[in-house]
Amino acid sequence: MLRYILNILIIGTLSSNYVFAENVNSLMSTANKSYTDGKYDDAVKSYESILKQGYKSDVIYYNLGNAYYKLKNIPAAILNYERANLLNPGDENINFNLDLAKTFTVDRIEPLPEFFLTTFFRKFRQTVSTNGWAYTGIIFFIITLVLAYFFWFSYSSNLKRITFSVGLFTVFITTLSFTFSIQQKNNIINHNYGILFPSVVAVKTSPGESGKDFFVLHAGAKVHIIDAVGDWLEIRIADGNKGWVLKETLERI
Repeated sequence: MLRYILNILIIGTLSSNYVFAENVNSLMSTANKSYTDGKYDDAVKSYESILKQGYKSDVIYYNLGNAYYKLKNIPAAILNYERANLLNPGDENINFNLDLAKTFTVDRIEPLPEFFLTTFFRKFRQTVSTNGWAYTGIIFFIITLVLAYFFWFSYSSNLKRITFSVGLFTVFITTLSFTFSIQQKNNIINHNYGILFPSVVAVKTSPGESGKDFFVLHAGAKVHIIDAVGDWLEIRIADGNKGWVLKETLERI
């Protein structure tokens, strides 16, 4: 009886997943056709329907960003390109379109200088996705185990020397890959940035309408959210300036 119930549950789960996948594929085909036909509003609705069902990927966000770009909704395009970039930071098309969309924004914010090694490792880490680094780590971990086997059970001193030297390299790559994968994953989970949508946003010195206007940002600007008080968010921009804006002025990436 228990086996029968388990079989029913398994079949039900598989059927549910199949129906979900079919629905997503159908919506994706509809969205892509709408985009190809120049019906960008319909494409946006279809892509967003997929996201509302819980299916998220860099491809969906990228396509949605393209549809918004065609509609000349630059803040929404940037938002979705940023979301795609977060999931797949090494994709050239995503980065190109994101940079292209940014050229239509008003603000030109010079970021604070960063230690060159920090910049190098960050950019290198972003050349591969979270899963890509994880798969790389798994492959090199398996290679390390094979090398360890030959090292311990080989009677040849030359083979031991070679496997030991190569093993040090594979251990390094394994450690580096898993470290980068974890860092990328944490970056996705703890990502606390947003894109401003109103054409003009007055950033205030304190939360509340009584706060003085400190500086002005415009639609499409990317901000780092560092605190929240009621309906107000404290934000910081790349040049280090910070202030307060209403929650409703931005969408979180």
